[in-house]
Amino acid sequence: MAELSNSLRADLDELARACRVLELEGQGDRVVGHMALRDPEGRGMWMKRAGVALGEIFDARDFVLLDFDGKQLAGDGKSHGEWPIHSEIMRLRPEINATSHTHPFYASVYSASEEPLMTVVPRATTQPVRPPCFDDGTGLICTKNVAAAMVECMGQHTAVLLRNHGIVTCGANIEDPVLVAIALDKMCHEALTINASGLKFGSPDESALLKKFEDGTALDPAIIGGETLWNFFCRKLARAEKAGDPRLATEPVPI
Repeated sequence: MAELSNSLRADLDELARACRVLELEGQGDRVVGHMALRDPEGRGMWMKRAGVALGEIFDARDFVLLDFDGKQLAGDGKSHGEWPIHSEIMRLRPEINATSHTHPFYASVYSASEEPLMTVVPRATTQPVRPPCFDDGTGLICTKNVAAAMVECMGQHTAVLLRNHGIVTCGANIEDPVLVAIALDKMCHEALTINASGLKFGSPDESALLKKFEDGTALDPAIIGGETLWNFFCRKLARAEKAGDPRLATEPVPI
């Protein structure tokens, strides 16, 4: 891999940790699923290399640098074919610096539903409200045109369901798409459970929840960063790695 600045190497190491958190939290699906980070020098984005699981991503060596046309500029290994998911979000939404595409079980199942995802239990700022569903996302999103249509469907949301496929999440910081993905899968689990119960139920006033996005408290670093939510998942990951959790590789996977 080309020489990296200390700050970029630290960011990619943190992106690797974010991938392992996703695996630990049930977002992994064999060797599919990926994260990307906007390159600070404006060259494009750093994306997880193909052929390894989210739980096998160790450090900066597990990422490749792609421009927004998919040309590989640095890094060893191959890129995922769905790179346009990340490039088009970053190209069309300059406030977004980190992205994720995963296939979590409950959210993937819910993506087949024709009913909008309602909030059952309102929580902190990572939880999306009425995330849209992209109907043309059933197959792989490997072209810029389809990915651009996905971004249009996504609007200013931090998450979008891909019909019969999975989810895409994003945010300004590395931890944002991870925390949104975890919250979204939990929302889908709750919605599927209460619908299957046959019980009558109501949902909270979503206008109040949407206000979080309007007043800037959604994905507030003061709430999810520092010593709060993100560090909780990092501590949980450290314990799992120390205990030898089988979902997490114990050594780097050869390229």
